[in-house]
Parts: sequence; structure tokens; C-alpha cells
Amino acid sequence: MEITNAVVIDRPVPVVFAAWSELDRIPDWYVDSIERRKTSEGPVGVGTTYHVVDKIPPGRRIEGTLEVTRYEPNTLLAASLSDPYNATWYVTFEDMERSTVMTMHIMANLSGIQRLLVPLVSTWARRVQQRGLDSFKADVESR
Repeated sequence: MEITNAVVIDRPVPVVFAAWSELDRIPDWYVDSIERRKTSEGPVGVGTTYHVVDKIPPGRRIEGTLEVTRYEPNTLLAASLSDPYNATWYVTFEDMERSTVMTMHIMANLSGIQRLLVPLVSTWARRVQQRGLDSFKADVESR
């Protein structure tokens, strides 16, 4: 399952990238994210890890580990999510004069009976992703 959404943020790329790099703030923007707690030392970069807690329909909590897999300042940030997520995501940042086009791509590997739920899960995930991006945009633009 692959999902892509984008948002145009009325701030320059360095501001948007710096804000998104605060991965422990994801619950501030994504209503279904409960926790992102950094579990590694040092600044955010390749290898940085977080303990992740989310809720998924029908109100179930899931936990895993997020690891930053690519970190290219002002260009790209990518991460993988461990079991039970079995997902990766990457976000690109494109300069559009004084604004930034931020595009998020999520790839989830559903298996077994989960594959039967792809149409339902992808619709829900696309909505959650776009709401989160819109919330992130509002937060960054209000700073």
C-alpha cells in the first residue's frame, strides 16, 4: 500500500525542514499519534530512533520503533517503522519561491488477512496523513 499527499506551506524550506525534523512533535499534528519519544543520543540524523505509540481503528494501540534512514537537510527525511507497522515513509521539501512544497510518501507492507483490508486502510490512512500535514502547515505558518 502506497500513499502520497502534499501540502504547500507559506514558509521557506529551511524553516519547514527544521520543524518536521522535530519528530517527537508528530503527536502535536497527527491526532492518531500518541507518542514519539527519542531513544537515541545526539541530534536527529541517520540512525536516530524513537519509541512510537499510535492508535488505529477501532481504537487499538500499537507500538514500535521509528528509525531515521535518510537525512538530507532541506531536501529529504526518511524513516522506517518496525513491527507491527512494517512501513517506511519519506518526506521531500521543494522550494517554491518563499513557500515549500512538502510531499509525504508512505509505503506499508500489509500481509495475510490485512491485505484484504487495503481499500479501507488506505482510505483511512490517506485522510489521517492529509489532516496531519494540514495541521503541521497551520502550526509552522503560525510561528
